[in-house]
Amino acid sequence: MLIYLAMLDDPSLEDEFRRFFHRYSAPALRLARRYLDPDLAQDAVQEAFIAAARHFTVLMDHTEGQRRSYLFIAVRSRAIDLLRWQGRYAGLEEEALPGGLTGEQAAAAAAGYDALVEVILSMPPTYREVLERRLILEETPEEVAAAMGLSRAAVNARFARGRKLLREKLLEEGIAP
Repeated sequence: MLIYLAMLDDPSLEDEFRRFFHRYSAPALRLARRYLDPDLAQDAVQEAFIAAARHFTVLMDHTEGQRRSYLFIAVRSRAIDLLRWQGRYAGLEEEALPGGLTGEQAAAAAAGYDALVEVILSMPPTYREVLERRLILEETPEEVAAAMGLSRAAVNARFARGRKLLREKLLEEGIAP
């Protein structure tokens, strides 16, 4: 934690950053572990929190959901960078990429994922958080319900409506769902 506090662009925001860190460190690590082994996942999360600390004054101008999204996108970007670094410098074969994808397929998948994240972030908050938690963080409906203070039925309804809206937005953007 001390490294992050030392990186803060405004030391007066220390308490707010501590709350941010304690609220999102576990979900960020869970997200990084989807892509990386545990040691590299820790590195990706650390780099993302350092980036957040360096820009925390700007992040404070945004909503809690936008700050969370920034962190999760930063974690995912760091994870992809680490995978690329591993493949380039550790001599990993293309078959070693997640899902057995070739380098070209992985790049196309990453671009599609980035487009999906952008569309999700542009959605109304009612659906955005549920979609983000279910599709990006891969939380269960029960976990989403507990985190958002909703019933499981409400989460499922928002998820279904959000997926329908997401499908429509993807088609408008020319992205095949």
